[in-house]
Amino acid sequence: MLRDRKRRMNPAKIHNRIFKSSELCHFSEHEQTQQENHASASEKYRKREIMDKHLTEKIRKELLEMQDLPYRDFHAKLMPTVDKETVIGIRVPVLRKYARTLAKEEDISSFFNDLPHKYFEENNVHAFLIQQIKDFERCVEEVEKFLPYINNWATCDMMSPKIFKKHKEQLLVSVRRWISSDETYTVRYGIGMLMQHFLDEDFREEYLELAAGIRSQEYYVNMMIAWYFATALAKQYEKALPYIEAKRLDDWTHNKAIQKSCESYRITPEQKSYLRTLKVKKARSQKKIQRNSYEQDNRDQRFSEPGAGCLCKAFGGTAFKSL
Repeated sequence: MLRDRKRRMNPAKIHNRIFKSSELCHFSEHEQTQQENHASASEKYRKREIMDKHLTEKIRKELLEMQDLPYRDFHAKLMPTVDKETVIGIRVPVLRKYARTLAKEEDISSFFNDLPHKYFEENNVHAFLIQQIKDFERCVEEVEKFLPYINNWATCDMMSPKIFKKHKEQLLVSVRRWISSDETYTVRYGIGMLMQHFLDEDFREEYLELAAGIRSQEYYVNMMIAWYFATALAKQYEKALPYIEAKRLDDWTHNKAIQKSCESYRITPEQKSYLRTLKVKKARSQKKIQRNSYEQDNRDQRFSEPGAGCLCKAFGGTAFKSL
């Protein structure tokens, strides 16, 4: 009877049973393949992580061998946002030369991936390596990956890729994005690039509006806005002056821009005299946290090269030779 029942079973049911059995088998194979792929990807990630750490450790060891402790003690005083214990103490020309050598000998992509770095000098080497990238899109990609990890004005200001000069239109898109950021050093970097690349033959009056429209309680943002307008007064005096006359900047930044302009050898004595009459005699009070930060300005400016830009003599040169 059992055999007769099997014979009489609906062919459609038999087909469904076979199909389900086959489907389960296929699903099991697919699941196994997925697990194998996941394991393979995890292994690749683990190996890449090991390679990243290996190169970083090699770079760190070589940087520590170049340490100059007296210079470290002096240098750390210029950067109140950086823990002294994370400063090795190496002069910028030495770091720049080291980065050039490193770029020729190593696959630096693994170092780019190993963020955040431990030492200030590691960040500076990272910035110098980015400067050497010759593909614009990749360069911007690495800049944007690195910007959130920058924690000081020196690293921010020294990163100036040469490839940017050949792609001004595309760069401007990135600059607009950077100055709209909530990150202090991303905004500062955007203003710096606007100052470096768009105050000469590629200047447009609307770019002044981009800088004037920024409002921040961050010292390192407002200081760069002041540098931007001081440089604009040196290079595009007639276009920039109305922004100072109309007091478009906050009082502290307004006065600082005038101060920096009057320190520039590219501003005439007559222009300096007039600019001094435009200073706000009693600037509106700033938030306490900002005012405390501004105390650092006097310390920074003792080492500034008058009229040379944002990077002080202590770093062996200037990033923005603007004024």
